Amino acid sequence: METKNKTKRYASAILNIALGASAVVGGAYVFSRMKEKQDTETRLERMEQILDALSKQRESVKEEKV
Repeated sequence: METKNKTKRYASAILNIALGASAVVGGAYVFSRMKEKQDTETRLERMEQILDALSKQRESVKEEKV
């Protein structure tokens, strides 16, 4: 009976450690994906600003030619 109790105790300790480690890894993964998504959105917004500026500049050049 004592061996069975020791086995349960060790198994539960190992399970708790595994669950804690997987929670940390999972949280880090989710955080990194959120950060990557924010970085991508920031880059896309910057590209849109550049394209808007270029199109306005092109329009002004066309107006000067006319």
